[in-house]
Amino acid sequence: MKKIPSIRLTVGKKLIGLIAILLMTSVVSLVWLATRLFIQDNTSLIQQMNADSAAGLTTQMRELLENTTEKMRVLGTLLLQDSKNSFTKESLIREFFTKDKDFLAVYLHKYDSTAAIQTPAKAVSPYLKEMNDPDGEKLLSSLLSEKDFQLPQVFKGEVQVSSVKLFDGGAAIAIAVPFIQVADSFSHTLTAFVKQNKFVKAFTESDVVTNFMVDRKGKLLAHPDATRVAASENISHLGIVKQLLEGKFNNGQTRYVDSQSKEARLGAFRLVGFGGLGVVSEVAEAKAFEAARKVEYRATLLAVIILSISFMVGYFYSGTITWPINQLMDAARQITEGNFKIHLKPKGQDEIAHLSLTFNEMAKGLEERDRVKETFNKFHNKEIAEKLLSGEVKLGGEKRSATIFFSDIRGFTGMSEQLTPEEVVVMLNEYMTRMVAIIRAHGGIVDKYVGDAIMAIWGVPFEQPDDTYRAVKACLGMREDLSKLNELRLSRGQPVIKIGMGLNRGPVIAGNIGSTEKMEYTVIGDAVNLASRIESMTKEYGSDFLASSSVYEAVQPSFVWEHCKSTKVKGKSTAIEVFKVSGYVSDTGQPVIIETPYSSYQAEKSDKVVHDKEPAPTPAANPHGVLSDLRSTISPTQSVEQGWYFSVNSEVFGPFSNQEIEQGLKTQEISLNMLVSASPEGPWVELEKKIDLRSIVDDYRKAA
Repeated sequence: MKKIPSIRLTVGKKLIGLIAILLMTSVVSLVWLATRLFIQDNTSLIQQMNADSAAGLTTQMRELLENTTEKMRVLGTLLLQDSKNSFTKESLIREFFTKDKDFLAVYLHKYDSTAAIQTPAKAVSPYLKEMNDPDGEKLLSSLLSEKDFQLPQVFKGEVQVSSVKLFDGGAAIAIAVPFIQVADSFSHTLTAFVKQNKFVKAFTESDVVTNFMVDRKGKLLAHPDATRVAASENISHLGIVKQLLEGKFNNGQTRYVDSQSKEARLGAFRLVGFGGLGVVSEVAEAKAFEAARKVEYRATLLAVIILSISFMVGYFYSGTITWPINQLMDAARQITEGNFKIHLKPKGQDEIAHLSLTFNEMAKGLEERDRVKETFNKFHNKEIAEKLLSGEVKLGGEKRSATIFFSDIRGFTGMSEQLTPEEVVVMLNEYMTRMVAIIRAHGGIVDKYVGDAIMAIWGVPFEQPDDTYRAVKACLGMREDLSKLNELRLSRGQPVIKIGMGLNRGPVIAGNIGSTEKMEYTVIGDAVNLASRIESMTKEYGSDFLASSSVYEAVQPSFVWEHCKSTKVKGKSTAIEVFKVSGYVSDTGQPVIIETPYSSYQAEKSDKVVHDKEPAPTPAANPHGVLSDLRSTISPTQSVEQGWYFSVNSEVFGPFSNQEIEQGLKTQEISLNMLVSASPEGPWVELEKKIDLRSIVDDYRKAA
């Protein structure tokens, strides 16, 4: 290990220098913060000013409207009088319009017996005569045509206020109020037209604040810009007007943006309390904070200058820090990708240089650890190896429930005698690679290899609710894949491989077992021994796959089963009940049979099975999957010269003719070393490469 040099220029000193430069920017930050606080304080002051302005105008408008209404009632009373001296009545009306020239006309309306609205009396200003409307009918018709003005509502006690465009281009305010009440409604109402300037005088525009009045529909009734009132402009789209028209509160304030001009404003409103009218005072935010924006702009400009200088100085100065850090980041990324051949060349003698040298040593350690792990994984299952390395698997054992699998190659000893050691290794590697891949694909853990045998487990060290189901599916998958492997071997002129698989489910002890010098993670227990016995029992039944009753009970609905005769095995006092698995049940509930030419073979005795003295076998009608009816392959015209019988798993099949035997040998339905006899009671001899069975039996009888 290289000697790490002592630290001279520390990272702390570099950071102090950088912080000293960056502190200059704090001045701009303080200016910006002060500007924001100034704007916030001014916002509160402006909103209060708007509220006060709106409140003052509201009081002024209420007094003006009440005064106007009172004058309307005086004139209405005069219109109701049936004066005998019409001259006196007309002179009083003339005097009324002379004293208050803002009044244009006053109309008295009533409901007649037919519920129609009539105008029995009216008073018209001389001003209307100058506009060619001496009787005021045009002005009244213009008001009644307004969709927002509803005269019938006035008879119900509701005050109506609206704006009307005059014929000279100006505007007037129409005010309709109930007059004479009868029971719960009003029989007479008064409608007056008042010049707009009577109200506009109070809404003069200042340099900052803009005041205006709107009706219950958001239409302008008074505004410094008379043309907008004359045009009956509706401004209900403004945020402050929307809040006013909602009517939840009689006053309020808010910040809003004009959807048309896109201008931000601060506004306050207050209801007049007459005819649904409301007064609004607003200030354009740009005008209100113009001085603050100038300060903010200058502060921002100064901040940009300082930050630019700070950035340039910090950029070049911080390179001594960022470059080695980036180098470390790139090295860390390469390590995460599995490249441990890292050699950093630090510059300087600070903490980062010290860290870079330490990083090199760490990379070497990780490379060595990865090499050990890779080697370790070759001799242990990957999942178990990772648990052992991480310390999750503790010393000792624990009781678990597992599904145990054993498999073995049939006739491996005889096969290996005919092959060279190299060919045996190649065969085993090819076979085990394919089988182990299927086991792992179904969540199984390969525990160990013993020659040509494979031991695998489900449920240890990881447990899944469908472990047993996965195990059975894996066995069926191995059956299918072995058939493909054998086809490949036949195409290469190599002998086929037949296997036996045993599956059992039960409690086991799982843990590290061995000596203090060498330990192995595995499972032990009676369930493991029974799985090994069941694998050996496949020889007795001529089947490549047998499962115990515990497996059958766990996943019975999901697979196709064939119950086998119970058999005693060594080490067990009671007979073992096993099942053949022919296939699985699909999602639609249909059985799917998985059988191959290699899933059944000639039965033979197993040294792990207890054999009792068997009685003479009796003929059976059909071979149940071991021998098919060979007569179906022979023409009906062929003669049956001699009846021959075969014994398979203590069952007798036959009789078969010589021609049937020859045909069966060709189709591999009859294999060599099967027991054959000319009689269903025996004696029995093994079928060899001779096809003339009569001579075999004759030789046997002579010898007897």
